[in-house]
Amino acid sequence: MPLPGIVQALLESDALRAAERGTASARTLPPACYTDPEWFAFEREAIFFREWLCVGRVEQVSQPGDYFTLTIADEPLIVVRGRDDQVRVLSGVCRHRAMILTAPAQVTPEHWTDEPGESSGNTGHAFRCPYHYWTYDLTGQLIGAPDMQRTEGFDKADICLPSLAVEIWNGFIFANFDLEAEPLAPRLAEFDAVSANWNVKGMRATEAATARGLRWNWKVMHENFVDFYHSDRLHARIDAISPSAGLIERDFGDDDAVIIALAHTTDPDFGFNPTFKALFPVIETLTVEERSLTLFGIVPPTFALGFNSDSAFFLIVTPTGPETIDVSVGDLYPESHLEHPLFPELKAMADLGVGFFLNQDFPTNAGVQKGLRSRYAPQGPLSWQENSINHLNRWAINRYRRATGD
Repeated sequence: MPLPGIVQALLESDALRAAERGTASARTLPPACYTDPEWFAFEREAIFFREWLCVGRVEQVSQPGDYFTLTIADEPLIVVRGRDDQVRVLSGVCRHRAMILTAPAQVTPEHWTDEPGESSGNTGHAFRCPYHYWTYDLTGQLIGAPDMQRTEGFDKADICLPSLAVEIWNGFIFANFDLEAEPLAPRLAEFDAVSANWNVKGMRATEAATARGLRWNWKVMHENFVDFYHSDRLHARIDAISPSAGLIERDFGDDDAVIIALAHTTDPDFGFNPTFKALFPVIETLTVEERSLTLFGIVPPTFALGFNSDSAFFLIVTPTGPETIDVSVGDLYPESHLEHPLFPELKAMADLGVGFFLNQDFPTNAGVQKGLRSRYAPQGPLSWQENSINHLNRWAINRYRRATGD
């Protein structure tokens, strides 16, 4: 299939090749990779329909019939736990006339032109389309279709909602549109090894907060997450425990599925909050060295995970267009921390710390995105403290080239 002109031009350009070099001589991605609608459409096919996408947490579907919806790359999806206790990710589009299965059947006039929003709850034993009452069980199989007996060749048994591949990794639900994709877990072995003593699998998530309609590209969000160059500058007052020069440089292979940023802190038992110290008891399985390390990881294109010495936090990044995203932010705590008598108060302090960072990071991301639309937008050089950004860019370019057979 022929590619749009700008996509073909970028793929063949010296500008893209400059972003593939090692950090010391590399440049950032060409600005059009963050702004152009045709490039974003290409990314949907090259990345979002081929890579593992984090869609949520198992706590969101803890009981049979529990479900929540989301939309990724314009594909409406339903995440549901079946009667067999299996978590599935199904298309949310009815196989009859393409109605969204979980859309409201009635709204007030001020919402007539709204697209259906996301929803969650417990659906019992089935999803019933509000338009014509086609009904699907929790595996996606059609089990009811009124007045179809005159339709030639119609058989409910032949109709099922498309289902994505699913893997559960440390309580996070990942899905892949490509049913023949390589399994995710083996490709995260390095991240598992580095983060083993935090015991993410044994942590529980608190309810995530979602910010919608943020006005920057998904890659801008991830670049900011692993950028240590800005710690001493943008976050000078609130990130003193994690200086830019503490970054531990790491190698990166083109087949790696995770980008890891690891750094030394100035003090042990740190926390990203106004006290700079862990608010809860330090995770007892951490080594003396790990108590003075800060660790961030990205599993592109939708997931990011960071660690304190007493907890962890995650981001799920969902693009809604070339220059807009939704971001869900949540916390992970050891089970014992949730039983702490002052848990609500301490968590409020931790949330305040996260807020300090977001109040600086989010307007900065918006400023970068506006600058990327400028005719004077640069393809800038990278500091060694932006090593992980180079890794992310190389990860993306590798997927672009795979998708076109280069």
